[in-house]
Amino acid sequence: MSIKEHVLLSNDTAIKLLDVKRGSMLSGNALPNYCLPANVLLFVSRGHGRLFIDGTPYTISPFFVCHAGRSAVIDFGAITQPIEYIAIYYRAELMHLNRGEVAQHIDGSNLLQVQFGVSLAERMTLYQIVEQIEQKWSMRQGLEGFHANALLQGLLYELLKQLQTDGYQNPSEAVSTVIRHIDAHYNQDLRLNQMAELVHCSSRQLQRWFKQQEQIGPMEYVIKIRMNHAAQLLQHTAATVREIAESIGYRNMFYFSRAFKKYYGISPLSYRRAAVADKNLVIKHVKGELSLRQSPKRIVVLDVQYADQLITLNERPVGSVGIGGTVIGFPDYLQDKLGQTEVLGTYEQPNMGSISMLQPDLIVCTEAHEQHYGHLSRLAPTVMFQRNEDWRFILGIFGMITDKTEEANQILLEYCEKAARLSAELANTLRGQRVALIRPRDASIRVHTAAHRTGAVLYEDLGLSAPFFIEEASDTAYQISLDVLPEVNADHYFLLCNDMFKDWTTTVQHSTEWRSLSAVKQQCVYTVDSSVWIGSYGPTGINRILDEVAQYLLYS
Repeated sequence: MSIKEHVLLSNDTAIKLLDVKRGSMLSGNALPNYCLPANVLLFVSRGHGRLFIDGTPYTISPFFVCHAGRSAVIDFGAITQPIEYIAIYYRAELMHLNRGEVAQHIDGSNLLQVQFGVSLAERMTLYQIVEQIEQKWSMRQGLEGFHANALLQGLLYELLKQLQTDGYQNPSEAVSTVIRHIDAHYNQDLRLNQMAELVHCSSRQLQRWFKQQEQIGPMEYVIKIRMNHAAQLLQHTAATVREIAESIGYRNMFYFSRAFKKYYGISPLSYRRAAVADKNLVIKHVKGELSLRQSPKRIVVLDVQYADQLITLNERPVGSVGIGGTVIGFPDYLQDKLGQTEVLGTYEQPNMGSISMLQPDLIVCTEAHEQHYGHLSRLAPTVMFQRNEDWRFILGIFGMITDKTEEANQILLEYCEKAARLSAELANTLRGQRVALIRPRDASIRVHTAAHRTGAVLYEDLGLSAPFFIEEASDTAYQISLDVLPEVNADHYFLLCNDMFKDWTTTVQHSTEWRSLSAVKQQCVYTVDSSVWIGSYGPTGINRILDEVAQYLLYS
């Protein structure tokens, strides 16, 4: 049953307290596969570790509470710090079995079997109630047992109210639950509101959490899983397109074909023919499609972010453009890894002669190289991507080009896990403090939003709170004058800087407006290299941004 259905039955539900136990568990210990004899509320007063309820993982930290129904199987995993807890066992029964349609479909002797795990919002108040229940239960004389039972009913009310209002307090666990549900039921009718109800939150809340952790929405994840299964079936079975469509949850073959083509860029039958014909790879790009019979060995890239992509996959381009003015080179964090890679001018002015001399078998460029595309295409097969295309999508393409799809998927998984861990730490430390990403440039100041690719890392991947000034912006940045800067009113500032605008940045930092900022007075301004934070948009550079965010906001 859903939370809503439990609430409907609450007036006719009788709560019977069965036992209250205080316990502890040392680091390294575990309680594997314990089948609960009754409904249980588990309150953790201190310690850290991992808990599984019927396979669903929860992160244990101080003032964590979880609930599970009778016959649920719990398993304490790794205990990283000794845990102290109070377990309250109880039974919930329906007093009248004529409650209507809901009552007809439930076991009236075993209610409130809802499973959840949250960090308490009103943690001290609720935890004091738990201790009071324990005290009353230990006495169990006269009215004390009755009082303990009444306190438990009030506590359940407060928890269900919080759950109904706020949903899960740990977004990563909510998302993990939904992911497991999708993976197990991808071929069924899946709806966003039903998945949100599964983790007791609103559809909008689930959408936001899911995108922060997985970089796509839950319904997009459904499509991803379905398309992955469809691709496997097209490659390795002789099933018809209709049979494949129905097996992954599409009742209309033509709708499936359109969805498949939108996702992969080619129709299901074309995908199957390509897989059969020596597994030719078809790359969809700005200029159309490029078919590759084998993985290229001599790749030239005209944007440093693509060099980053290859290095992350343990590959190395034979040539790449660099960064800089009078002295052109690679970013310091890529310099050693690029080794003997030829420097081919800059992104703005690639050296066409040097490219030709390298005799590449694939060239990767962006829409900024439109004027050179004809020449480049005559030198070698050339693909053109939008420069601001999501780095995750580009990594997937480079994974296919280099025949390292599994490695690319692993890199994405590790990034998602790293971002989720850091997001949780930042939320616990900052508690809603607002973070601005600013860049003094051209006698003004750019305040970047979540629509900017680096802003997306801060505000979407890490879930940092943007200044109210830009919170609803759809453009990549607000361009403001110096006198407006105090209106940004952030608690922390990441100041993007490079040599090109160094003088203007210095002017800003010596201004009255700058010195008036509370973040400046509190030394909460962090100067970062814009060539990395904006220019080098690849997995290595993005991970470096996460590391610098952690360094400044957690460890400074």
